[in-house]
Amino acid sequence: MIETSSELLNGHPPNGDTFNGDSRTNLEIPVDVTYGHYSSYDDSRRPLHVLVAGAGPSGIAMAIELLKLPNITFDIFDKNPDVGGTWFENRYPGAACDIASHAYQYTFASNPNWSSHFSPATEIYQYFRDVAEKFGVLERVHLASQVISARWVSQRSKWVLGITQGDGGEREVEGDVFINAAGILNQWKWPDIPGLDVFKGSKLHTANWDSSWDWGDKKVAVIGTGATGIQVVPKLQPTVQNLEVYMRSPTYILPSVGFGIESSSFNEPYTAEQKQQFRQDSQHYKNFRKAIEQQMNENFAGSIKKTSAQIEGRKWAESMMRKSIKSTELQEKLIPKWELGCRRLTPGRPYLEAIQQDNVSIVTTSIQGIVENGIETSDGEIHQLDAIVCATGFDTSFVPGFDLFGIDDRNLRSMWAKSHAEAYMGLAVSGFPNYWTFLGPNTPIANGSLIPCIESSAKYIVSALTKMQKEQIKSMNIKQKIQDAFNEYTQAVHKDLVWSGSCRSWYKDDMTGAVTAVWPGSSIHFMDVVASPRWEDYEIEYIHSNLFMFMGDGTSDREKNKSDLTYYLDDVKLM
Repeated sequence: MIETSSELLNGHPPNGDTFNGDSRTNLEIPVDVTYGHYSSYDDSRRPLHVLVAGAGPSGIAMAIELLKLPNITFDIFDKNPDVGGTWFENRYPGAACDIASHAYQYTFASNPNWSSHFSPATEIYQYFRDVAEKFGVLERVHLASQVISARWVSQRSKWVLGITQGDGGEREVEGDVFINAAGILNQWKWPDIPGLDVFKGSKLHTANWDSSWDWGDKKVAVIGTGATGIQVVPKLQPTVQNLEVYMRSPTYILPSVGFGIESSSFNEPYTAEQKQQFRQDSQHYKNFRKAIEQQMNENFAGSIKKTSAQIEGRKWAESMMRKSIKSTELQEKLIPKWELGCRRLTPGRPYLEAIQQDNVSIVTTSIQGIVENGIETSDGEIHQLDAIVCATGFDTSFVPGFDLFGIDDRNLRSMWAKSHAEAYMGLAVSGFPNYWTFLGPNTPIANGSLIPCIESSAKYIVSALTKMQKEQIKSMNIKQKIQDAFNEYTQAVHKDLVWSGSCRSWYKDDMTGAVTAVWPGSSIHFMDVVASPRWEDYEIEYIHSNLFMFMGDGTSDREKNKSDLTYYLDDVKLM
């Protein structure tokens, strides 16, 4: 049985909350009238029910925007027992954000009380949960409810989602719009290494950490040298017997915690006096936040190949690393030969210090496979181990974790599994009407400040929903030729940006080399572009055969509501 919007909203989600329904979302709108007996742009004529997957930073931002809209109801489904997304899930030792705390927050909900320059995952999770509670989002979230399928029903212009619940039950829900806010870092996976399942010691993944595991006096391997590996190694090193760090390729690791005005030799806590000034002096705090983000956004200049900013930045990074790494042999293993920023630039002084300790070895020989008692490298050596820690991250292919069927039953999951992911500005996909997404292919995940880009994406989607309501639109679908043109442009620009460089990176598709993850420009560029939606890029189907039915009976809302009819004189100026 499919639950309609009003049935769903008046029912009981898994966490026991109840929602207030709005039966208007099921209105049958007549299509055979000559004109509408209502004022122009009457959004009550096109009520919408919106289904949202994910209650992390993107889903929370989307919900806050949806709460502002009239004649819209919505539900959010999240697989976890609480909101927060990746920040709820990541609990490995050292888990933190490598972006300054005061830059990793919403513009409309500043937290002056961050404990340190770079806050731990638990604190970031609590921030997003507090925001969700403050803005009334929590009561709209169905927890322990995972989306397992999504299907566009063309005959009725509806999305039908299959949901599994914490108690093992399944149900289907229906809505007019489907928004995928699950993000890219939500499907962790074991590395594709032969024999991983035969290992008899402890096997851990940083995205699914076993907090009961004691690594004291153990022989431990860490596979992976991305941001996660750089954070977990310093936490394990002091108490393990031996630690082997398996490095497939080097990466730029700066001997500092953070950059610019937030740079320091360790993760400094904010003093009580600093936090008090943040709370009491709003102008000071605003200037502080702006200074951090100004520098983050200025860093994009170094992402353009062969520019002086890129060349000088690379020299600076190499020099910093050489000063911090004593061994010439280790310098050769750790310092990349490719463009600065081709892979994520990571602050990691504690990591650089840890790997130079006597109980740590850097292994650059490739892994042949895993055996019962350890790792076998391609030179035939068996490395005896008690535990293997996989800091190998998530499935970053953009392939949805569930079957997602659009027009003519085309399945986005199989489409993107066969060839690299392509979308329209990371926000929509041709062939999937009334479907919008956050942080899809080619979005600004490495181009500057991220959270404002999430907010801009939410506002873009709100603009689309508002257009659907005011103009009585049944469906909106990105034109295939427009999507193709956008991706052609994207790859052309990326030829001159560092993300198409010579490094091995999850930003690129392994088979084609196309840059699939990163926006072709700066974060500011992204926000400028999406601020003015190009509705001409969509195929639009209207509810009525005459698309001008939204103009109603020739009156405006102002006349219906008997409000000011001379509003255009509010700013009259003399000659």
